[in-house]
Amino acid sequence: MRITKDELIIKGWSDEEIDRTIDLLEKTKHDKHPLTFFLDKTIYWIALILSVIGNVAFSLILIPLMITISPLTLYFIVLILSISFGMFMSFIIHDIEGLQFKHHLILTLIIPVVGIVNFIIVVNVARNIVNKIFSVFAMQILHEPVKPVILGVVYIIGFLAPYFIMLVRKNG
Repeated sequence: MRITKDELIIKGWSDEEIDRTIDLLEKTKHDKHPLTFFLDKTIYWIALILSVIGNVAFSLILIPLMITISPLTLYFIVLILSISFGMFMSFIIHDIEGLQFKHHLILTLIIPVVGIVNFIIVVNVARNIVNKIFSVFAMQILHEPVKPVILGVVYIIGFLAPYFIMLVRKNG
């Protein structure tokens, strides 16, 4: 949590109290043990890796749903689950101290790209599975096929919405 001078002025603090508090906070930030810096970076990378693995696992779980339910229902399910996953990741990212702008930028760029590419691959795999199953049993698909790009965009919107809300609340 970042404390600003304006917030302290609004609360009625004197200039001397504000300067002393800000100096103390800056001093403690620089006096962190090197292991703490290492753990902060390690947690960041673990969160990033878990996010990528979670994206892959999430999309693989969706294959049976892609085959059996209508696209509109699937988009709704993906939106709800992606918002949940996004909230979880936002809480983790928010609690990691020392994240700089570049870390937030990397997370904001890598996760959507991985999500969209992942969904395109999984939807195409599901489409191939459906085509093979239905050609073997000479059946027709009961609903229109899922569009991978739309599914990926729905997922990314749901996943990033909690993160951007967190950033707006934090900076606004």
